[in-house]
Amino acid sequence: MSRMMGLTSGMNKHYTKVILFVYLICSPKVVYGAVKPLEANPDAKRLYDDLLSNYNRLIRPVANNTETLTVYLGLKLSNLFELNLKSQVMTTNVWVLQVSWQYKLRWDPVDYGGVETLYVPSEHIWLPDIVLFN
Repeated sequence: MSRMMGLTSGMNKHYTKVILFVYLICSPKVVYGAVKPLEANPDAKRLYDDLLSNYNRLIRPVANNTETLTVYLGLKLSNLFELNLKSQVMTTNVWVLQVSWQYKLRWDPVDYGGVETLYVPSEHIWLPDIVLFN
């Protein structure tokens, strides 16, 4: 009897898989229609397009070439791999944080549906040429 139950339960698993497979194939609405793609906030998209439409990441973002642009630089120690006191060598991993206020990247949130923060990939905006050495 137990051998028969084992065969039956194995067959049930097989049929369940087949039925599920047929259901998914025959019902594309389950796969494609039930999940809606995420859409960006239209106000944030409009803001992004407006800010970056005439923005050139290769040009220092100042209204006047004589103007200075303050860039705040921060380092956050992420990992300390090795500290050799004798040779005075420290091997680490650090995060570099650069903050600057660019006049071309300012907006009034009222004009953009209350959007106060916009995340822009760093490769789309001007970054200062700062190199960490030693």
